[in-house]
Amino acid sequence: MMGIVSLVFLLAGLLFPSPPLNAQSDDPITIGTITGQIQAPNSFLPFTEYLESRLPEHEFEVEGFSTIDALIRAVKDEAVDLAFITPVALAELNLEGELRVLATITQPAGETFSPWLAGTVFTRSSKTDIQTMADIRGRKVIALSELALGGWLSAVRDWQELGINIESDLESVDFQFSYESVIDSVCSGASDAGVIAANTFQNLASRCEESLKILPPAMETGNIDYPLAHSTRLYPEVAFTLAGSNNETFVRDITRAILDIEPGSDIARSVNIGGFTAPLPYTEVGLLMRELRLGPFASVGELTLRQYLDNNIYAVTLALILIIVLISAGLLNSLSLSHKFRNSENYRKSIFEGSHIPMVIVDQHQRTFIDMNIAAVKQYGYQNKDELIGKSLTELSAPDQDINSSIADAFEQYTNKVLTTGRATFEWWHVRPGGEKWLAKIHLMAFESVDGLRIQSTVEDITKQKQREEERSQLEQQLEFSQRMESIGRLAGGIAHDFNNLLTVINGYSEILLEDTPKNEPVARILEQIKKAGNRAAELTQKLLTFSRRQAVHPVPVSLGMIVEDSAEMIKSVLGESIALEVELQDADKKVFADPGQLQQVLLNLVVNAKDAMPDGGDLKITCRESIVSPREASSLEIEAGPYIEMIVSDNGIGMDANISKHIFDPFFTTKDTGTGLGLSTVYGIIQQSLGTIRVNSEINKGTTFSVYLPETDVEQEIQEAEELLINPELKSLSIMVVDNEKEINEYTSSILQKAGHQVIAAESGLEALDLIASLEVPIDLLVTDVVMNGMRGGELAELVSKQYPDIPVLYISGYPEDALALHGIQRGTESFLAKPFSPGQLLNRIHQIIKNPSLA
Repeated sequence: MMGIVSLVFLLAGLLFPSPPLNAQSDDPITIGTITGQIQAPNSFLPFTEYLESRLPEHEFEVEGFSTIDALIRAVKDEAVDLAFITPVALAELNLEGELRVLATITQPAGETFSPWLAGTVFTRSSKTDIQTMADIRGRKVIALSELALGGWLSAVRDWQELGINIESDLESVDFQFSYESVIDSVCSGASDAGVIAANTFQNLASRCEESLKILPPAMETGNIDYPLAHSTRLYPEVAFTLAGSNNETFVRDITRAILDIEPGSDIARSVNIGGFTAPLPYTEVGLLMRELRLGPFASVGELTLRQYLDNNIYAVTLALILIIVLISAGLLNSLSLSHKFRNSENYRKSIFEGSHIPMVIVDQHQRTFIDMNIAAVKQYGYQNKDELIGKSLTELSAPDQDINSSIADAFEQYTNKVLTTGRATFEWWHVRPGGEKWLAKIHLMAFESVDGLRIQSTVEDITKQKQREEERSQLEQQLEFSQRMESIGRLAGGIAHDFNNLLTVINGYSEILLEDTPKNEPVARILEQIKKAGNRAAELTQKLLTFSRRQAVHPVPVSLGMIVEDSAEMIKSVLGESIALEVELQDADKKVFADPGQLQQVLLNLVVNAKDAMPDGGDLKITCRESIVSPREASSLEIEAGPYIEMIVSDNGIGMDANISKHIFDPFFTTKDTGTGLGLSTVYGIIQQSLGTIRVNSEINKGTTFSVYLPETDVEQEIQEAEELLINPELKSLSIMVVDNEKEINEYTSSILQKAGHQVIAAESGLEALDLIASLEVPIDLLVTDVVMNGMRGGELAELVSKQYPDIPVLYISGYPEDALALHGIQRGTESFLAKPFSPGQLLNRIHQIIKNPSLA
C-alpha cells in the first residue's frame, strides 16, 4: 500500500510541478517570438526595459526563433518562460497541455488596432472572371505558408465549405514565405490570385502598379466590427502566453504591464505588434484545424476504437493502470483544483480592474450594472463605483437614439442576442451627469463566472470619430452640390446665348417697327406689347447669366452695411405691417468689392423669400458684421480663409425640410404658385461671382437663416467720369462688312446700318467675308463680326483682315457669356464689344464711338 501511495505522490510531483518563477529568481525571464531572420537583440530593448520598469524584481530578454516549429519545441521544453504564439501553434500545444493565455495582440487595422485576424483573397482588378470566392476553381493561387492562418488556412476552410477541394479543383498552389513575393506574383500575372492577412495586404497593396480587388466574404464573419476589407471569417490574433506554470503574483503583474502598453507606441512596435488586449477565445482556431485535419488533428476519426485497441494493446493496458493511479491522485488533488479555480477568477478580476479599457459587468437577469473598472467609472463621468452600481444602460442613455423601437426594447434585444450568440456590438448615445452627450460603441460578451453567467460590456467613446465621419460626409455633399451647380451654370449660359440671338431679332425689329408706326395706329399697341415681352425675356436671360456667374458686373468698394441701411425703408414697405424688422449693423466702415446694384438685388430677394415664409406675420432680422474665417471653416465653406463681411437674414417663418433646402438654389426650382424660380439662383450666382458663398439653415416651423459671406477689401474706389451716350448719332456714309452665321442676325444688323445710310456687305462665314474683301476695289471702313461662329471665329477673321487693312476698326458682337468670350481673346466691357440683344440705337452709338476714336477698337 505504501508503494502505491509513493507512486501517487511521485506522479503528482511530475504532473503538478512547483512554479519555476519567483520574486527571488536571478535568471532572466525569456520571452520567445518568431523573427524569421532573427533581429538584433537591441531592437527588443524598449519592450524588455519597459517590463523591467514595471517588474523591477525581474530581468527580461527576448529570444527569437527562425521557425514556428523551433518556438513550439522551446515551449514544450520550457526553454522560454513567456511566448508570442500563433493561433495555429496554440491549438496544437493545447492538445498536450493548455497554455495560459495572458493577452491577445492587436495589429494596425485602418486608423485603429484590432485583435482579430482575417485572410484577404485578392486578384488584379482586370481579372473580370474572378469576382467571388467560388470563382477560384481552376486558378493558379499563391499564399504565404501552408500553416499561415490569415495567409492561407482561413481561406482553405471557407473554400472547403463552398465545395472546393484545393488539391483537385485548383490549377496550382505555390507558397512564398514573403509577403512581397505573394503580392508581386499576382501583379505580374504569374498567379491568378493571392492569399495574405488583411492588415498586411493593406500595407503592401500599393506595390502593384495595377489596382487590386478583394474578393468578398462567402461566409458570415460574425457581429465583429473589423475595419479592414477581407475575404474570410475572423480569428483571434497571436496570443501572448505563459509557457508552464507560474505564481499568481507574477501573472497578475506581467498581465497588467502588457495591457497598459499604449497601442501603436514604440514599446509595442519594438516587438512588431500594435498592442495588447484582453484574451480572446481561440476555440474557432481548433475547429478550423479539425476541419482541415492539420497537424495533430490529421488522424482524427481515421481509426475505430477496436482497431486502436488491437494495434496498441500494451499501451492501452499501461494507460489503464496509470488512470487508476491518477484517479487516486485526483482525489487528493480535488481541493487544489478548487483553489486553482478561485485563483483563476481572481486572475480575471485583476485584469478587469487594471485594464485602461472601460469595462462593465451586467447581471443577465436584472440587466443592471453589478461591477465596473475604474476606466468605466471615468468614462461615464462619475466619481466612484457606488454611483453606478445598480444602474442600467437605459438610465444613462440619451433620449434620442438612432433606433426604430424604444430604448428599453432595443437594449433587451441586444442583451438577448449576446446570451444566445455570445457577443453583440452596437452604437449608443449616452449622457454624462453634467449633461454632456457622447456616443459609445458597446461590445457585449457573455462569460461564465463563479456566480454563473455574466455579461461583460466594453465601452468605447467614438464621439469624435463620428463627428469626423459626419464632417467628411458634409464635405462630400458640398462637393456634389458645387459640381451640380457648375453643370447647371454651363447649361444656363448656353441657353442664354441662344435666347440673346433670338431676342436681338425680336426686340430690334419691334423697335424699328415702332419708330415707323404712328402711335395712334392699333398695331402700335401690339408692337409695344411685343417689345415689353422681349425686354422681360432679356431680363430673364440676364438672370440666367447672373446665376451661371457669366454676367458682366461693375464691382466697386462698397459697404454692405450701408446698402442694408439705405434699403431699410424700402424693405419695410415690402414686408408690410405684420412683419417686424430688426437691423443690426456692426463694422459698417468695412467694405466688400462687388456690384452695389447686385448686392441690393441679393438683399431684396432674401427679404421677399422671408416675407413669403411668414404669411401670418413674424420677425425678420438682418445682421451685418465682420467675420474672420479660419482655415478649417474656409474648407467647409469652400472659400479662402481670411476676413469676410457676413450678412445674416433670419426669419421665424414656416421653414423648409432638408430636401427643399438642397434644391433652393437650382434655377427654375420653386415651391410657390407663381414666379420663375430664378430668385435664389440669381442670388447664388451673384455671391459666387463676387468670390463669396451663401449657406442656408432651416427647420420646419422654426424658420430659415441665410448667411452670406463676401471677402473684405481695402481697395479705394476710383472716380471715373461717365461717357455721354449719343442718341441716333449721325455719321457720313460708311462701307461696313457684317459677318454673322445666324442669318436673322445678319439681316437685322444690315437693315439697321442700311437705314442709317451706310453701305453694307454681308457675309455668313469668315471665309466668305475674306473672299468678298479680296474682290472689293475700295477698302471697307469697319468690320462688324460675331465672335463665336462655325469654322473661322471672329478673332481669327479680324486678325486676317488686319493684315490687308492694318488700320481697319473692328466691332465684335456676341450673345455668349463672358468666360466664353475670354477664351477667344475678347474682353467684354470694352468699346469694341456689343452684347446681344442690342437695339438699333445701341449699335449706331457704339459704331459712332469707334469711328470717332479708332483706338477703342
